[in-house]
Amino acid sequence: MKIKHSILIILFLGSLFFINSCATIFSGTQERVRVKSEPPGAKVYLNGQYTARKTPCYIRVPRRIKGDKNIQKYVLKKEGYKEVRINDAASMNGTTLLNLLIAPPGIIVDWATGSIFKYNKRVYAVLEEDETYLTKSRSDGHSKETVRASQTSDVDHNIPEIKMKYKNRFALIIGNEDYSSYQEDLREEINVKFARNDAIAFKRYAEKVMGIPEKNIIFLTDATLGQMSQALSKISLISKNMNGRAELFFYYAGHGLPHEETKEPYLIPVDVSGKNLEAAVKLETVYSKLTQYPSKRVSVFLDACFSGGAREQGLVAARGVKIKPRSAGVKGNMIVFSATSEKQTALPYREKNHGFFTYFLLKKLQTCKGDITYKELADYMKKKVSIESVLLNDKEQIPHVNVSPTVYHSWESWKLNY
Repeated sequence: MKIKHSILIILFLGSLFFINSCATIFSGTQERVRVKSEPPGAKVYLNGQYTARKTPCYIRVPRRIKGDKNIQKYVLKKEGYKEVRINDAASMNGTTLLNLLIAPPGIIVDWATGSIFKYNKRVYAVLEEDETYLTKSRSDGHSKETVRASQTSDVDHNIPEIKMKYKNRFALIIGNEDYSSYQEDLREEINVKFARNDAIAFKRYAEKVMGIPEKNIIFLTDATLGQMSQALSKISLISKNMNGRAELFFYYAGHGLPHEETKEPYLIPVDVSGKNLEAAVKLETVYSKLTQYPSKRVSVFLDACFSGGAREQGLVAARGVKIKPRSAGVKGNMIVFSATSEKQTALPYREKNHGFFTYFLLKKLQTCKGDITYKELADYMKKKVSIESVLLNDKEQIPHVNVSPTVYHSWESWKLNY
């Protein structure tokens, strides 16, 4: 009996040693880290090794690094930009302290596996243009501007800037491009090409041409459902506290889809499957949030289609027949500029690294410097996009304007800047 009791005690102590290594059990031996950059598309290197991923992306980071004092060394590289080096030193994983209460020997296991350490879950960098790279092409006859233009577009440079800042203007800008990094069953072809470029450029025009203070702009790229929902609630609360004085601007580039049964249009966060629209964001919900409280006016710009098509490939590839989406209710002092009509697809303008709708929208704002009425802008977009789309893409894309009954007789005289 004594021998049996001794064996049980040994087994019990052994289980405490291994099972109660809290950090190893709950945190694991790797940290999942989100790496983002502006502009996106930078190659991500970790501790001297290429991860085969480009920003934005998730990578798995080992918690223990041999011989390097547990410092994660990130390097972000993008052609035409200076490389960025980021060192992230480990800190103590609070979970491992539970071992002091449960079984102190477990700390040894956590130390051995590296689970005693934790790192930042997000790494973010702003890349600076490499002037040396931009000028090195002189030998083959290309100017600095030519090299820069090959990476961006003419609307990304020489943006006019008005002197006026409208303190009552607020904007929510979303560019959802990278769906495949969030959903393992998706290929890169599913991503919305240039959507991040679109959002970044629209933000610059919002500041410089529309006079929206930078602090008044909520800016998201590759936004999840949680982030989109929080942002919509935030801008709604802003409107509430402005007591009817706010001017709201909403811009979205990314996937849109109609519900196959109800035909209701949805905006798709990057972490929501096109097969699970109930978890996505109804376009009607967006409109309701923007008009939940009285405001001076609400301007919406949608570079997305809701027919089941997409810039490159639809989010639900099996859906072979496009659906005519049901119009979402527009109310309050709202006007909506949409990239497409009915069953059409919002197309990319590959030569300009933007969506077709966004490129011509920004081009007009660039040339008129914001001195334009909404009617003039609507007429220009309908004429220019519809013609250029047929010429360059052999497909129709006709922008559409949806106006609330409240402002039906007044919106045409609205001016972007006044």
